[in-house]
Amino acid sequence: MNAISYDAIHPNIAEVRVIGASVQVTWKCPETGRRVGESSATMSSDASVGGRVKSSVKRSIVSEISSGAARFLGGLLGGAAGRVARDAAYTAASDLRSKADSALEYSEASRRAAIISTFSSVESLFLWDDRRQRFLAR
Repeated sequence: MNAISYDAIHPNIAEVRVIGASVQVTWKCPETGRRVGESSATMSSDASVGGRVKSSVKRSIVSEISSGAARFLGGLLGGAAGRVARDAAYTAASDLRSKADSALEYSEASRRAAIISTFSSVESLFLWDDRRQRFLAR
């Protein structure tokens, strides 16, 4: 086996957790289902023009929807209750925008690249089977 591809290791993935830029992977043997190990890597943000444009558009959509909802809620209730509801909605919207921003910076390609990268730290726990064309637990 030469360069490791995502398709070659995908059957070995038991679980993937993405927390910010960190990708944490739990690995398994595809034949037995036995969990073999865990590893993690950091994703690189998508710096392509297309990735930045896509992030900008999504960010704008999230911002417009959340701001509109806050204004609507404040106007619906009116008075002091409306201002309190509007402020609470703006706070929630700000938190939502922050979470959306962190998720938008990373593409599926960067997530897969991190998974391939982190496999190197557990590769010694596996053996490539030429006949089955997959990694099996040692």
